[in-house]
Amino acid sequence: MPSAADIAAEMDPGLKALFQAGLELSLQLQADAMCADSAEERSKLALSFHRMSRSVRQTAALRMKIAREAERSGREASAEVVRLETVRLAKRRRHVKAEVESLIWSEAEADETEQHLRSELEDLLEIESQDEDTFLGEPAEAQIQRLAHRIGLKISTAHPGEGRDPSGASTSAPVANPSSAWIPAFAGMSGEGERAEDDVGDFDASG
Repeated sequence: MPSAADIAAEMDPGLKALFQAGLELSLQLQADAMCADSAEERSKLALSFHRMSRSVRQTAALRMKIAREAERSGREASAEVVRLETVRLAKRRRHVKAEVESLIWSEAEADETEQHLRSELEDLLEIESQDEDTFLGEPAEAQIQRLAHRIGLKISTAHPGEGRDPSGASTSAPVANPSSAWIPAFAGMSGEGERAEDDVGDFDASG
């Protein structure tokens, strides 16, 4: 669909030619009126001149209106493009920052280290996002890994934060001591063995 600017560009040459022709005719009518031999003829020519000059003014006004509308439409279109790009850039920054901060939280061993890494990440994001096309053109996952590497993190295959609770403690279940493990298959065998020995003793005594 043609934009307002495209339509204005197509119409302007015709309106310009119409304005120029009307202007020339108006000037000719004015000259004829000045040379008229009678007041009646001069009055008729003056009326024609008035009507033609009005048409010329309307044509000029229409050209200006179309030009202003096209300019405003162009500004609005540009502003919308800028707005969408700004939203997209902010969304990418939030996503990358959240993912890398999850890795920082998972890898950092001290609060001071975590704060330092967060500060480095913020500086990198601020610098790299200045070039919007390059920043948005890089795949998000590759961007996350690259920035994590830049600030000194070792990327693991585990999900960020896995194996730790919010306090930083491990959430993995402790490994049981094999020597103290309870084996259900042998539950109650000790008592049954003692009862069997007692039965044999009673049988020998009675024999």
